[in-house]
Amino acid sequence: MHSRTKVALERARIELLVRDVLGSRNAVRSVQELTDGMFNAAYALELEGAEPVVLKVAPPPDLPLLTYEKELMRTEVEFYERVAKETTCSVPRVLAHDFSHTRIGRDVFFMRRLRGTSLDKAKKQLTPEELARIQTELGEWVGRLGSVRGSFFGYLQAGVGLQAGTWREAFLAMVEALIQDAERFAVRLPLPARELLALFHSGAAVLDQVEEPVLTHFDLWEGNVFVHRVDGAARIEAIIDGERAFWGDPLAELVSTALFRDAEKEADFLRGYQAATGAPLVFTEEVRHRLNLYRAYLCLIMLIEGVPRGYTGLKAMAIRQYCRMKLRGELKLLAARGRA
Repeated sequence: MHSRTKVALERARIELLVRDVLGSRNAVRSVQELTDGMFNAAYALELEGAEPVVLKVAPPPDLPLLTYEKELMRTEVEFYERVAKETTCSVPRVLAHDFSHTRIGRDVFFMRRLRGTSLDKAKKQLTPEELARIQTELGEWVGRLGSVRGSFFGYLQAGVGLQAGTWREAFLAMVEALIQDAERFAVRLPLPARELLALFHSGAAVLDQVEEPVLTHFDLWEGNVFVHRVDGAARIEAIIDGERAFWGDPLAELVSTALFRDAEKEADFLRGYQAATGAPLVFTEEVRHRLNLYRAYLCLIMLIEGVPRGYTGLKAMAIRQYCRMKLRGELKLLAARGRA
């Protein structure tokens, strides 16, 4: 699928950014577009006499986007810098960035290129034992991310206006903005906007259990976990694409680490999480309710984002149908909890 947000950059402008933003006089030997991501344009660059780098280029600022997607690249850079500074988790090293729009009118940043492969591609070459070890390691990393704290709840970008002093207030604002986006882009949802909002509001008191804003990636599916062999052993090299991060409930990570699976059955992951946090994650009714809210929110994002991005074709249709089905299931659970 192609996304309208991935607006290509010609080689001459890439070379300009290498010189003026990266500050390198090394000649650009090769440029390879990276096609896995679905929001920013990205290029793997080989430079003469220098380490390989990746250039990421945000969409033009006048392109219609979801509310939370504005200035997403700035969140990604801040996520990498905070995680690198405050945890032992590995992320791509940010080499340079420019958010001034004075060069090409778009946000850009350079990062060191990783050596490994995303887990969704690498897992076919991994043994069951290696996969289990990587899931345990991922649980440990997610547990460590919980040590990065913020001063407010909500999305990191100040410009989107989705920040608040409590997690309940921030999360409901995030949901409301997303439903307004659906109306703006004429996306058909399973329920009218008012009924959808009522379902989220009806159980929102459970969010008051979250008292400290924790840096939450919220997109740690297998495509954003890079693995690499070190001395023959497959290990996590880094986690990538932190642009969807927010200050919120670290429990929300389980929605993407166990994407469309039952997080309670992810024994290897939960073992690592306990090792990092010092306590087992107990799936109380309140915990399940919070996960229900976060799964519904992610399903909404995945259902809505394809319209402004211009996804077409059979694959896009299949994704929309699947997300709509999963969203209906999550909404039914929320409704049942509201009646209990």
